[in-house]
Amino acid sequence: MSEVRKWLTSISGKNKKTAIKIKIRELLQAENFPELYEYLTDFYFIKAKIDVAQTEELIADYDLALHSSQSSNLTPEKTKNLRLIQGVIRLSEHILKKDKKQLVEQLWSRLVDIEYPDIQYLLVQAKKSRRNPWLRPLISSFPPPDSELVRTINAHNRPIISLILTPDEKQIIAGSSDGIIKVFNLANAAEILTFTGHQKTVTSLAVTSDQKTLISASEDATIKVWDLIAKTQKTTLYVHSEAVTSVVLTPDDKELISSANDGIINIYDLEKDRDVLDIKAHQAEVTSVTLTPSGKEIVSTSCDKTIKVWHREKRQLMTTIHGHNAEVIGAVVTPDGKWIIAYDVDGVWDVFYGDIFVWDWKTGERIFLLSGHDDAIDSLAVTPDNKYLFSGDTKGIIKVWSLETGKEISTLRDHNICVNKILITKDAKRAISCSTDGTIKVWDLTKIIEQKKSNYAHIGHAREINTVAITPNSRWAISGGFDMVFKVWDLTNFSEVFSEDSRSGEPVHALAVTPDGKEVLVGCGSSLPSSKKGTIRFFHPKTREEIFLFSAPSDLGISIAIAPDGKTFISQHWGDIVTNIWDLELKEEIDDLSDHKEGEEIYDLRRHRDEILCIAITPDSQKVISGSSDSNVRVWNLPTREKIFTLNADLGSVYSVAVTPDNKYIISGYYDGEVTIWDLTTGERIAILEGHQECVSDIVALENNRIISASLDRTLKLWDLKSQKAIATFYGNSGFRCCAAASNGEIVIAGDYLGKLHFLRLEN
Repeated sequence: MSEVRKWLTSISGKNKKTAIKIKIRELLQAENFPELYEYLTDFYFIKAKIDVAQTEELIADYDLALHSSQSSNLTPEKTKNLRLIQGVIRLSEHILKKDKKQLVEQLWSRLVDIEYPDIQYLLVQAKKSRRNPWLRPLISSFPPPDSELVRTINAHNRPIISLILTPDEKQIIAGSSDGIIKVFNLANAAEILTFTGHQKTVTSLAVTSDQKTLISASEDATIKVWDLIAKTQKTTLYVHSEAVTSVVLTPDDKELISSANDGIINIYDLEKDRDVLDIKAHQAEVTSVTLTPSGKEIVSTSCDKTIKVWHREKRQLMTTIHGHNAEVIGAVVTPDGKWIIAYDVDGVWDVFYGDIFVWDWKTGERIFLLSGHDDAIDSLAVTPDNKYLFSGDTKGIIKVWSLETGKEISTLRDHNICVNKILITKDAKRAISCSTDGTIKVWDLTKIIEQKKSNYAHIGHAREINTVAITPNSRWAISGGFDMVFKVWDLTNFSEVFSEDSRSGEPVHALAVTPDGKEVLVGCGSSLPSSKKGTIRFFHPKTREEIFLFSAPSDLGISIAIAPDGKTFISQHWGDIVTNIWDLELKEEIDDLSDHKEGEEIYDLRRHRDEILCIAITPDSQKVISGSSDSNVRVWNLPTREKIFTLNADLGSVYSVAVTPDNKYIISGYYDGEVTIWDLTTGERIAILEGHQECVSDIVALENNRIISASLDRTLKLWDLKSQKAIATFYGNSGFRCCAAASNGEIVIAGDYLGKLHFLRLEN
């Protein structure tokens, strides 16, 4: 037992909490740096401090040690170790506030690849501390402490749409889709204040230069004025008839400029508390309004595909910029006031895209057209020196561009979905982003701009991972993604063996491995009417030799399952309500499970009423299980093609199904996060397991009455079916879309929305 642990054991009673909280200060005052270092690198002290105090207090302990006038007593190696551990605590803060038990997993996820002896000893201590089953990361799957990501703040339970810094940059204010506004301390992420009053999304925020007044705009067609000192609402302005899209204050704080979907730009005199002017600015919704740095010009964007510049004092239109071929959603003005940078959005069939236009607004000349995002753009920000542009899109990706060359210089992937606002501090050291995923992220802008990123390797795909599988011999893992690529991984060292393009020009949605491990089926397709034909490819996992390619007029490959006897496989089409059965050896279709007889249309109880989302085959190869958007789980006899029964838990769309290895239970996962256990023989519902907050996207059934569920709520959960309880949880940085387990249940892999592949070991 370490000396630190002996000390922790020796203290008890009322003084224990205080003793732990003040221990580092006492050691620092005594200038006992050897012991101070020992405590700050000891897992049991770190855990004890988190148990009795807030994470920011532990982070502050490391600051005390690292910034002390006596810190020169620490060797460079020890200083590096303290910074690494502090960085892990800071990066994990948003998870540890939810579940302090995740400390072990977070340390392993971020430090496992770091070979410093003291770091490895810390991980050994952490592993020994676990008495219950847990999922241990085998390689680093999260950004490490020295990455460009500084901190994540779980700010809201709903999407964060608007964000602003107070003028002193000590506080950050966020507005969400539920109408709530929250104020946070930027230094330690502590929540300071909450304002409620809006009935709909808070679209825009502004703060007066004296930091006493906050202005908020909302889709409820109101503008509210809040007193930041008294922490109360002062007044509500009703100056628009439709959703207010943005608000901005003049440099002297005397006038408030706002835009709305009613096509109006309103100017309001805050000093005299009166409406000054309505400008019928555009022929369609005014999507945003901003000011040039001097405050003399108003810049507005609109769904009428134009940008307009107005003289604020003269209330006159100065110029109109034509050149966008789609709705202009927003714009920023460079700090030197010379350029307007705007983004538009266009698209069909729920696939949107957009470009970034850089304009010299005085001449109307287009300086750059920046294309690089695969999805619609949602936010822009420019560094104070006018050199760099940050852009965020609907997939959660942030790109950094040089405004000197028009070239992309960096890509940041850590948000789950839409990046709705980006801010940059005055000293250009930090970038701050908010997202529909409910988080605020703080980035080290210096590392991004100067390309001082960590050596952290992104293990996975360029876009979300849709499917994963493991060969029966547990030697190879296969992953497929929205990037239209499938990859094979060596499970002895977790390295990529090879990568193959889907060749169909469509995303990889399904993978399945034959029982002998000699063939992998890769299903590709898309739900879009404009997509190409779906394909199922057969290839050897080791030699990468293509064995067979099947192309179909419909989009195959949303799901594929192979019968354990190796004779047949089944596939599911996009948007279809039937499942196709194939002869695996002959590679040809045999039948389908529509229960649709010639000359009849039987839709009532015999077939799914809506598209099938998931399929599975029982271990004895006798039954097919299908889950659908119609809320039903159906069980079919595979040899006879007859439906056995329908299971309905009234829980909404069924996104995942699995069957336990003993052939006794069906497990189904639902859109709202429930997991249901059914008796396969009787169809009786055994239990509903609750714990996930969002869609259960995949389920893997293990031996010993255990299952693992993957969810878009960013967690993997290990369940014990006997106790019907979750016995382990692994938190990710992004929603999990798929998971698979080795035949012995020891190795688990999971793919997430950010394209990261997680390799985990189930420790018992």
